[in-house]
Amino acid sequence: MVTRITNSMMQNTLLSNLSMNLGRLDKLQNQLSTGRKYAHISDDPSALIYGQAARNKLARVSHYQKTVETAQSWLTQAEAGVMELQKVVGDIYEELISAGSVKTPADKQNLAMVVRQLRDHYVDTLNSAYGDRFVFSGYNTPGDFASGLEDRGIKPFDVIDVLNTVTGRMEPRLHFNGFDISQFDKMSADDYRDAIATNPELGKLLSDVVSFDVGPGISMPVTMNGIDVVMFMAKDPNTGEPIMRNTFDLIQEIYTAINGDPGDPDAVPPIPPTEPLGTEELTKLIKLIQDSQNHLLTKTAEIGGRARRLELLEARYEQDSINYETMRSDAEDADIAEVIIYLKMAETVYQAALSAGARVIQPSLMDFLR
Repeated sequence: MVTRITNSMMQNTLLSNLSMNLGRLDKLQNQLSTGRKYAHISDDPSALIYGQAARNKLARVSHYQKTVETAQSWLTQAEAGVMELQKVVGDIYEELISAGSVKTPADKQNLAMVVRQLRDHYVDTLNSAYGDRFVFSGYNTPGDFASGLEDRGIKPFDVIDVLNTVTGRMEPRLHFNGFDISQFDKMSADDYRDAIATNPELGKLLSDVVSFDVGPGISMPVTMNGIDVVMFMAKDPNTGEPIMRNTFDLIQEIYTAINGDPGDPDAVPPIPPTEPLGTEELTKLIKLIQDSQNHLLTKTAEIGGRARRLELLEARYEQDSINYETMRSDAEDADIAEVIIYLKMAETVYQAALSAGARVIQPSLMDFLR
């Protein structure tokens, strides 16, 4: 049975096919102009969900990359501070070595003046700041008066002269955020640990460091605690037992050992003068200042280890960023070369359809009349 094909049927079919071709052209044109495979979620829900997941991971990686960059800047500043402290202690070590070879009191006084200036610079370095935060004072920021130190300024480390009731002399003592840490100098290691365990304020100060979340579940301290930098473990020169020493107080002890003390005859009771220490006593101080140097070297190595870990994290995040960007591109981005080829093919098909339709559709009455 032969079906009769009417003119209207051919027109409707042609228009339908032309509409399909135009739709294909529109889709390819949108891909070419936007660079994306799909314009709507309904085009391919699974691919777009996959691409959105990649975008979320890219955002998280970007956040951690910025955090790692900031942490590296903090660690660089902390490393510079510790290395400067190490240089100060090294210079004091050299002056102490020189003190063993000089003979005249004037030369020893000159060396003592150098040590005193280095001691003051040591305290200044402990107050190093990065931006609006102190490097060795955790979250204590310049301009933060919550600690109640308005009368002595806001620097975490300051030196206060305190009367020693035993000797009758005024002695400089180092305070950290209002806490006298000179009281722990020459304390046994066991007593120091007990003091930390039984003193909540001291424990809080020791735990006050700036930390950053540099990864999922990875928190890294990027500064050093001031007490941990100043205090170090050494051996008692007389007994050989482990004791805690305060580097500031050790420097002050070296200053007094080289310079002596003129005393104060007008004091009540009078304070007798003391002579500079001899070579044997200075040798004991040399060993202690070497222990302080080794302590700072350990801190420098610790910072170096953290910096190395941040470099590894940075490299991982860069690779993750490339991988997630590839995932997102595979799910969302159109292949421009492929789209252009298909677009040209669709244009050719559309033009061919127009040409064929113009020849196939029957001429109208007006065409005959012409």
